[in-house]
Amino acid sequence: MNMFKPLLLAHHCAEDHPSHIAAELFAEGVATRTHGQVQISIYPKGALGELPELLQLVIDGRVDMSFPPHDRYVEHCKKFGCVSMPFVFDNFDHADRVVDGDFMDWVTPDLRQLGLEPLSCWDWGFRQFTNSKRPILRPEDMRGLRIRIPPVQTYKTAILALGGKIALVEYSQLARAMKLGMADGQENPISVIYEQKLYETQKFLSLVNYAYGSMVYIINKKSFDALTQVQQQILREESKKAGQMMRQMIRVQEQQQLVALARLGVQIVTPDAAPFKAAMAPAYARLKESLGEEVVSPFLEMVEKSRRTLDAPG
Repeated sequence: MNMFKPLLLAHHCAEDHPSHIAAELFAEGVATRTHGQVQISIYPKGALGELPELLQLVIDGRVDMSFPPHDRYVEHCKKFGCVSMPFVFDNFDHADRVVDGDFMDWVTPDLRQLGLEPLSCWDWGFRQFTNSKRPILRPEDMRGLRIRIPPVQTYKTAILALGGKIALVEYSQLARAMKLGMADGQENPISVIYEQKLYETQKFLSLVNYAYGSMVYIINKKSFDALTQVQQQILREESKKAGQMMRQMIRVQEQQQLVALARLGVQIVTPDAAPFKAAMAPAYARLKESLGEEVVSPFLEMVEKSRRTLDAPG
């Protein structure tokens, strides 16, 4: 590896987001352990491309690395659409076990066919509902609300199943869209709600953990193959280490951010998730049709297998 030609890491998050801090930790760890032979230059928040472009930039080799959310891989591999199926995970531990284990083993061959090498899974968090109109305490409270979502089928099916309307807005335009009133509400993890200052217009927050999101840390296969086996292993280990730090940071910060949001005047409710989950039958039917039963069924088996492991005594 030519030490004077650093690997380029581009991502979609702000510099104060835990993912960027994790990226810096990753780059530092790699440089230290390779004695400076592998250097990584980090370009945050659209400096080399916005979220829709990042995956393709890595596939094409114009950027060496990124960590797009799993839902951005769906057009290339439908398996990724399963991760954000509504109410599929019970909690963070459950999600971690699935995405780090059987799921990653399942999708790695597909990523390699795209010319990508997966390094680890990073966190995005459970998605929650906010809006500017009223508290969402029951599924019927969603009816008629226009909800901003990214162009992702799984989120669309969930919102429609609850009776909401859809406003498709890319992540880079999220805060602007809320300020301009292009939608009544949106859905995102707490870290995004807080850091994008959505509380300025979104005064009602419902914590229902309706969908989980992770980010898949990838490197272009040619860039990866140009490294020595030792360097490759270091990248894997440091990516996993940084991702674990990020998970812990996001989950601790989330509790702090909820306190801050309440102080900023956001009305926070934690409704019973069971009625929302019960309303998801139409969403699951649509997702089985769009993703394919041959994709959804194996994934749900992974989810149930992990649930049994978590529930087992001892």
